[in-house]
Amino acid sequence: MQVQVLREGEREFTVEVTGEDYSLGEIIHHELLDEKNVTFAGVLPPHPLIKKLVVKVRAQRIKPEKAFLTSLERAQSNTHELLEAVNKALAGGAE
Repeated sequence: MQVQVLREGEREFTVEVTGEDYSLGEIIHHELLDEKNVTFAGVLPPHPLIKKLVVKVRAQRIKPEKAFLTSLERAQSNTHELLEAVNKALAGGAE
C-alpha cells in the first residue's frame, strides 16, 4: 500500500491510496462522516481494474488531516472489536 498526499490545505485534505480497493475507502468514508467537524468526505470511485482510491476531506474548526487520522484510528478500533467478538463467538461455538 502506498499513500500520497495530493492536497493539504487549511480546510481541505486529499489523499491517494494505491494498492487497495474501494472497500477500504468506504470504511474511511463512513468514519469521516461520523466526525462532527467534517463538512464533506468523499471517495472518488476508481476504475474497476485499478487499485487506487482518492479520499477528500473538508473540515471546519479542526485540521482535515486530524479528522482523517481520527477516523482511521476509530476504524482500526472498530475492526479490532469486531475481530475479538468473532474470535469469542467462534471459541464459544467450539465448546
